[in-house]
Amino acid sequence: MRKIYSLLVLLTITLTSSAQLRTLYNQYMLNQGVFNPGYMDISTRFSATLHFRKQWMTTPETPLTFTANGHYHITQNHGVGAIAVSDFTNGVNSLEIGGIYNYHVWLGERTALGLGVKLGYQQRSLQTDYIYFSEKEPTLDNRVSRGLNLGVGLSIQSQNFDFGISMPSIFDNALADPSNFYTTTYNHFYSHIGYKIRFNDNIILYPSAMARAVKGSRLNMSFDGHFLFGQLIWVGGGYQSDNSVTGSLGLFLEKGFRVVYTYQTSTFSSHKRTFEHTHEITLNYAQTIEKLPFARRKFTTRKGGTFRKKQKW
Repeated sequence: MRKIYSLLVLLTITLTSSAQLRTLYNQYMLNQGVFNPGYMDISTRFSATLHFRKQWMTTPETPLTFTANGHYHITQNHGVGAIAVSDFTNGVNSLEIGGIYNYHVWLGERTALGLGVKLGYQQRSLQTDYIYFSEKEPTLDNRVSRGLNLGVGLSIQSQNFDFGISMPSIFDNALADPSNFYTTTYNHFYSHIGYKIRFNDNIILYPSAMARAVKGSRLNMSFDGHFLFGQLIWVGGGYQSDNSVTGSLGLFLEKGFRVVYTYQTSTFSSHKRTFEHTHEITLNYAQTIEKLPFARRKFTTRKGGTFRKKQKW
């Protein structure tokens, strides 16, 4: 098993060779389904997440992103999900709405390989109503581009380990050139890995890493480490390859509610005066499989013998 984990770590580092231009997520380890159709948490029956991200607060017209996504396990092997993303950056608005199907191949009692596909509608619009050109600008004639998009991904999950690789938007819709509407030239790749170190029931350390890549740009890497204390308090931070750092604080409340805040600063990077502060907030609700109200109960005889076992699904 150690050899498999070592191979997956190597894949995480080497499979992607340049950085990505789509939305970055500092809280990727808590919401992997937003960028990997092949990931659905095997410990939950259903989950719903709202995510807000505002980048570079000291600069106007910088990226503002809203994300809503969720999943539902129909059976132990089959799951469905949905996602909606709205991203606005300096006059360009991107909207994506999609549906996800995920199939789990169980490699052991608590280890599963997830294979997923996402099909969705994507639209990009350029708001140029208040821009004046002395001469006609042909690249701005096509202000709106829209069409279907496809995403694929896979993941490996166990009680403590998770790995994934994905292409969430295979067709990166062109804004100015309709002839390249379904081009795959600048496809975006994501790869992540994480492992939960359980010191005891009240202290869990979760180191994780992510690589984000696209042709023609630098590889973007994130290295993070978070603690979960008493199954309640989430705290930690991370470092990104552009020399920015993050800090996170959250509460894992009873009955499946989570709220997590992350602050990112580029104070230590070369562009600290331009892109200094970024904020992320995530709200999540998840129902674990073990607490399903419709799960079969475990019955025992008066002598203590079991004649009906509780089913996992």
